[in-house]
Amino acid sequence: MKYNNITALYFSPTLTTAKIVRVISYSAGKELGIPVKEKDITSAAQRKEKIRFRHGDIVIFGSPVYIGRMPNLISPYYRTINGYGAIGIPVVLYGNRNYDDGLIELRDIMAGNGFSIPAAAAFVGEHSFSRKLAAGRPDTGDMKKAEEFGKTIARTLDENAETYETPHIVDVPGTPYPYGGFYRATDMQGKPVDIRKVKPVTDNILCNECGLCAEICPMGAIDRNDFSQTPGICIKCGACIKRCPAGAKSIADSIYMSHLAVLEEKFGGIRREPEIFIADRNFLSTP
Repeated sequence: MKYNNITALYFSPTLTTAKIVRVISYSAGKELGIPVKEKDITSAAQRKEKIRFRHGDIVIFGSPVYIGRMPNLISPYYRTINGYGAIGIPVVLYGNRNYDDGLIELRDIMAGNGFSIPAAAAFVGEHSFSRKLAAGRPDTGDMKKAEEFGKTIARTLDENAETYETPHIVDVPGTPYPYGGFYRATDMQGKPVDIRKVKPVTDNILCNECGLCAEICPMGAIDRNDFSQTPGICIKCGACIKRCPAGAKSIADSIYMSHLAVLEEKFGGIRREPEIFIADRNFLSTP
């Protein structure tokens, strides 16, 4: 089977998912000798496009996991991306706690959209809430494993071209549909907390009104006439906080901070490693 090209497709508010997906895609493209292109679907404007692939295309589709699932306000768009028999590789990034049902959900979305799925992966990226959880990741070790995964995808496709002419779906961990629900946030006393309405605040002394926060917000939630205001829905993706060049954005809500303290205490001293899954040859990558 002759493959047309590889598309690095990603939703990546803090750029961690994009880093991994690019490395996987360009590594696989080099191995197969085919071109690679990128499709960023992070902003609301970018998600207005109807995306369609075709038989012979390879798509590395990356998304962060939020509270153990696909971003619930973004995943409806994922369901509009048509595969039409293309090869699809779902890749999720999570912030060192767990990806729960995130990977199986993305796999199911892609399978339902007409992709054949011979491989999948879960990588670790710095948590959107924290600069301590999985700090600085993906790091050099992660990038090396992403590169090797790209080569593995290429070799698997090259060696099993006839097999993947028909729909194929790799087994991945997780609870089958309707999945296991969302991870429940708690405070330091173990009581459930609701942080859905929490929004970032702006230090007006530090803010230079560059407007980057409004530009990169995937929900278009920040007021373009007053960057200190967030009248729209905030999904706590961390883009405006982590990418503000002046460090003017933060979340100061006490309930949110209590939940963050729980996460950092429980998972801050652990190093999770990427997990790679190949159809009929699943394996867990080692440190």
